[in-house]
Amino acid sequence: MCGIRVIKGIIVGIVLFFFLFPIYWLVTTAFKRSEDWFSWPPSFLFRPTLGNFLGLEGGFFGSATTAIATITPYLRNSVIVALLVACLSTVIAALSSYAISRFKTGGMGFVSWIISIRMLPPIASALPLYVIFSRLHLINTWWALVLSHLVFTTPFSTWILLTFFNEIPRELDEASFVDGANSWQTFLRVVLPLSAPGLAAVATLAFIQSWGEFLMALVLTTGKEAQTLPIYLGRFITGWRIAWGPLSAAGIVTMLPVILFSLLMQRYLIRGLTFGAVKG
Repeated sequence: MCGIRVIKGIIVGIVLFFFLFPIYWLVTTAFKRSEDWFSWPPSFLFRPTLGNFLGLEGGFFGSATTAIATITPYLRNSVIVALLVACLSTVIAALSSYAISRFKTGGMGFVSWIISIRMLPPIASALPLYVIFSRLHLINTWWALVLSHLVFTTPFSTWILLTFFNEIPRELDEASFVDGANSWQTFLRVVLPLSAPGLAAVATLAFIQSWGEFLMALVLTTGKEAQTLPIYLGRFITGWRIAWGPLSAAGIVTMLPVILFSLLMQRYLIRGLTFGAVKG
């Protein structure tokens, strides 16, 4: 038994190293000076610096105040767009999945059609969406990003919540009808509270997908008024070099909101992703 535990421990260690080493390298590179970015052999012991965070090592900014002022609009745009996408995607998915689960709206073929939208490559819809939003004068606005992200997050959210609503006994709906509640009251007071883990799961997944989306942000935005952090990270990749230190520092700033949001939703997220996996 001891041997099996040792082998399991070694396997777990290898897996953790495989997944966590890139994060370790990102964090250490963010604190390295420019001469240590390409040192060979790689320097694991080095004199740390905050220059990459303050915009001093990469040469892109002149002071800490300028660095913070430069990233703030992109951070603000990412937070607003991702939160709007998470909220709207959850609301739309909850309404549509409840209608499909309880009233068989569109039939099961409709569910397959919804999931097929998820299989559509984003590049295939980039040009049509650009034409639509340009005619609506929404280019370089938050709403262009929010609506385009909803195209890809809502189908998946609907599919997840549909599983939740199917697992909730219909007898609860019937009991609420007997007590005088209508469909809206049953949905809001009975079904939604019971599906809180699913709502948290789809909100978290929609937030993460919107936060890291690059293509639509590149196509539908033209300035810092609406551009998000993934576009901001691209400025550190130029035709003559890649500023790995500032890029890593900006990458850490980009990661933190997602980590914090996931930790806040962790209690519901785990149960939401595993709900209905084992039935018996």
